[in-house]
Amino acid sequence: MTSIAAAADRKSRSAPSPALAMAGGRRLDAEARRQRRADDLVLVEGIRRGDEESFRRLVERYQRPLYWVARDILLDSEEARDVVQETFIRVHGAIERFDRSRDLMNWIFRIARNLAIDHYRRRRRRATPVEDVSHVGEDEATPPRAPIDLPDQVASVLAMLPVDYRLSLTLREFHGLTPREIARVTDCSYPTARWRLHRARALFRQAWEERFGAAPALEGGSA
Repeated sequence: MTSIAAAADRKSRSAPSPALAMAGGRRLDAEARRQRRADDLVLVEGIRRGDEESFRRLVERYQRPLYWVARDILLDSEEARDVVQETFIRVHGAIERFDRSRDLMNWIFRIARNLAIDHYRRRRRRATPVEDVSHVGEDEATPPRAPIDLPDQVASVLAMLPVDYRLSLTLREFHGLTPREIARVTDCSYPTARWRLHRARALFRQAWEERFGAAPALEGGSA
């Protein structure tokens, strides 16, 4: 278990940024989604039997997207790596209770998202005097720490978006989740997920144009 977590940490350190272009996201068609879910269930059964190789393959499959989910929330690489390791520890401990009718990817993403939000809130409590906590909004756009390993223009604009919008946009554009999947991962309603995507795209374009001029094209899709 420890060696697998360490391997996940080492690989996440060298993972390149997905923020190359806002239109560069990967969308999975229905058949690819079914195959991915079937493959995931094979790994689940292997892990339940105590097969360490199955768990290693699960780590390899999801460590990079989990790193970026956490990184999108925290804008801090070290904290994101901590979240990835903690996520896999939680997954390993709860795999026996996993409902096979659910989507494993969404389940794992939601664990990572919740852990990252917990880290984010603890950091803000440490940085904010007690008497001022009531004035800090849940969607405060700029965390205390600046991005440290996403120097490109897209990343700098994403960092300006409120957390919920930034995460919804990157889950859609970089990780290929549908609005319904985003709703499950981010614990909101489907209409809310669609609205956040719409609003996130508008905020991204506005922020980009203010800083750099004409904005890059975003995929409108079925969001």
